[in-house]
Amino acid sequence: MSDLAYRRELDGVRAIAVLSVVLFHVGYPDMLGGFVGVDIFFVLSGYLICGQTYMRLEQGTYSVTEFFARRIRRLSTAYALCFLVTALLANAFFLRSEMGLVADGFLGSITFTNNFNLLNSVGYFSAPAHENPFLHTWSLSIEEQFYIVLPMLILLTRRNRTVFAWLLGVLFVASLALTLFSGDLIYDREERFFSSTFRVWELAAGGLVFLVTYHRLIPDRVPLMPLVGLALVIAPVNLLDASYLYPGWATLLPVLGTVILIAFAAPGHSWIAKALAVRPMAYIGRISYGTYLWHWPVIVGALYYGVTLTDEIRAVLVLVSLGLGALSYHVVEMPIRRISVRGAGKTRLYMLFAGQALVLLGVAVYLMQQPGKAAAGEDARLEALKAEVMNVHDGWNRCWDKTTPATFCKLGVPGETPDYVLWGDSMANSAFAALDDYGKARDETGFLITRAACAPLLGAGTKEECIAFNDRIFAYLDEAAPMDVVMFARWSYYSEGSGHGGDRPGSVPLLRADGSVAKDGFALFEESLNAAIARVAARHRVIVINHVPEFLESVPKSMLRTMRFGSEPLHLSREAFDERRGRTIEAVARAAEENGALHVAPHELFCDDGVCHHEVDGIPLFIDNVHLGPKGNEVLLFVLNEALKKEGRP
Repeated sequence: MSDLAYRRELDGVRAIAVLSVVLFHVGYPDMLGGFVGVDIFFVLSGYLICGQTYMRLEQGTYSVTEFFARRIRRLSTAYALCFLVTALLANAFFLRSEMGLVADGFLGSITFTNNFNLLNSVGYFSAPAHENPFLHTWSLSIEEQFYIVLPMLILLTRRNRTVFAWLLGVLFVASLALTLFSGDLIYDREERFFSSTFRVWELAAGGLVFLVTYHRLIPDRVPLMPLVGLALVIAPVNLLDASYLYPGWATLLPVLGTVILIAFAAPGHSWIAKALAVRPMAYIGRISYGTYLWHWPVIVGALYYGVTLTDEIRAVLVLVSLGLGALSYHVVEMPIRRISVRGAGKTRLYMLFAGQALVLLGVAVYLMQQPGKAAAGEDARLEALKAEVMNVHDGWNRCWDKTTPATFCKLGVPGETPDYVLWGDSMANSAFAALDDYGKARDETGFLITRAACAPLLGAGTKEECIAFNDRIFAYLDEAAPMDVVMFARWSYYSEGSGHGGDRPGSVPLLRADGSVAKDGFALFEESLNAAIARVAARHRVIVINHVPEFLESVPKSMLRTMRFGSEPLHLSREAFDERRGRTIEAVARAAEENGALHVAPHELFCDDGVCHHEVDGIPLFIDNVHLGPKGNEVLLFVLNEALKKEGRP
């Protein structure tokens, strides 16, 4: 017997691997380490391929041509169809100036070199990489490289299975040592992710666990080991993220976990193995190859069209990916697998591969000609729009949740004593540039005080943590020297309870200081905003910035979609904006005026002639549907300065 016995529980492990990758790619926040699914695949592939190879060497039946025929039968037709459909759809919908990325990815994918292509171009976790429909094929390229090199090494060692076993050990030790101890001497943290050198040990680990189990060098059963293996496979999905040097020490977790499951999880004596072998898990494992092939083009297509990844959309994308994986398995993969790898069947497989290769190479040549057909200035306009998607300031992430002068992010000119503070939720954070330039123009020092989903209200908030945060800020302001306090928030989020995840009023409850939910959220909003302004105004000059227009979808993404597909441009009438947010705007203005604060109304400039503007000269004012971009900050600063002049204030 030269084939490994089918192990249904390993299909269950494959299911964990592919679901981890797909859920990570669609953006579920609890799956930030889902990229480890690829490491699981590498170990499983090493186990199966090296195991079958070793057994055939042992029996003297190893054939290089049959080995390649099996790889063609297992992999080539499914990926050829996926790559071809993806390339043709990209060619139909992508702008010509975007086709260079597609052409490079397609050529790298069909020649099994895409990991090198990506290694020299862009990082796996960077935003531009997520526009590449062939990004995911880097792992397939590494596996194919292994399948090409392995037979060559076997021939060089004269088909000696002992030498083959030692060779696996040497590859494992050398590759693992480089992965763990080379740091950035060979590749930087972005490049190493795609490096074959840092992945060989994972494939070799699969081969070594086969040898250990095949020769019964370890016991079949070790209590609790399958549970440990499962934990090591699943935990990194939740614990790891893009901040880790990867592959590196953290990669030992999923690799070791997979090795343990292969070695000790057998349905006959392990309930973990029985759970992995249940029909749904085993089936997802069987369709995992097709699911992996199709899931990323599906996600890229959705993002390219400008779809916002809500949880509902994420679930749809996962189901579509699984559906395409099932279709690939039943319609493409299984019929091809019935072809023999011997005699006429082998010839047929090689002819099929040659035909596919010629078609794919022809398509590659065609795709490489497309970037030269881009319209004049198209590339510059495209890149300018892409750059505005979530174009936050450099300190966006580090400015959250600071409560002391030593930790506040600084605005304006350097200094220890502030002349003003900007206080609010993410809207305040998005206005960093405007208030930074405000201080520099006046030679003043400022602080940014910001917490997400936490407006400057007294005794109310969307979460108890927000109320506690604000209490600390009020305590700071009660003791601070007199200054200007600029309050800015997405006020309707608190007054109407709408904003995130749609425009449904009441979806975000406003809490009282005791944690109870207010029956009348709007009344509590008015009360708490008035109290906040009054308390701060007793010691400081208060400036309240009212609402800016908010759109139902991302402004730069909508503009990109219009540019790419000629779709209807984004439009928000002043009437529609006033109908949605007029009550809140009036309440904020009233609270400012009744407590002697300066009221700034940016919506009066953002909206004119019956229309609320989302761009100026083709440049978006917003980085998403409401937060201000660089151009929006310019408008806000102008409005703020005009309001100060009107009041006769410096």
